[in-house]
Amino acid sequence: MKTKVTVIVLAALLTCLWAVSPALAQKKKGHTGGLGEARIQFNVSSANNLAKAPGITKQIAEAICKYREEKGPFKKPDDLLKVPGITAEVLKQINPQVGTEGDLYTVPRPGEELEDEEDAPLSPSKC
Repeated sequence: MKTKVTVIVLAALLTCLWAVSPALAQKKKGHTGGLGEARIQFNVSSANNLAKAPGITKQIAEAICKYREEKGPFKKPDDLLKVPGITAEVLKQINPQVGTEGDLYTVPRPGEELEDEEDAPLSPSKC
């Protein structure tokens, strides 16, 4: 009988922790993913936030911003290889991911806090 009560209490506690953890994770700055993971989005993040990603220096961050202003948004991870200063080795360190809505992102280096940024304006609907 005590074992059943213990199991029920532990299950309730774990359920509460599971339900609260995304809310606690949302306190991170910057763009966040579904679970509150801080994200550096290559098509909208500032040079300051881009420079907080693994493998990206301040110079490469500025080159990313300049490239996207001139050539448009990045659609796939290999597009980053067109940016001056990004080699295959640097791309591996960056480890870019494609989000569910097609956004290209990475996560900051451990211990880095992202600055708050305004979201990019929504483009008009094609409907």
